[in-house]
Amino acid sequence: MQTVLVVDDDPEAADVMAQALSAPGRRVRAFSDPLRALAALTADGADLLIADLSMPWIGGRDVVASARLRRPELEIILVSGLADGMAIAAREGLEFVAKPVDLERLRRVVAAKLALRAGAEV
Repeated sequence: MQTVLVVDDDPEAADVMAQALSAPGRRVRAFSDPLRALAALTADGADLLIADLSMPWIGGRDVVASARLRRPELEIILVSGLADGMAIAAREGLEFVAKPVDLERLRRVVAAKLALRAGAEV
């Protein structure tokens, strides 16, 4: 079973992304609190993390840094409506999806990342 964690300070946005990514053989968990998402990552593990770049109490870059410390092999996707979001993701070596999120694009990016990870685990 593949596990995807979605963290966005907007609970509705997190839920919409999580619902769009639900698929057989995939568990998707939505979080509006980055600390809870990181705790779940530590306790339960995950194959992929989707993090909003701009959150009020802990930014996406900090979430990514903490996630990488816990799980260096974790696949990560940044989402953001910020004008410099793509540049930030590129500097961090991360995939980027602009907000408002095109759910079809997000599904394709997630499927590609999970397939890449599954191939690495074989």
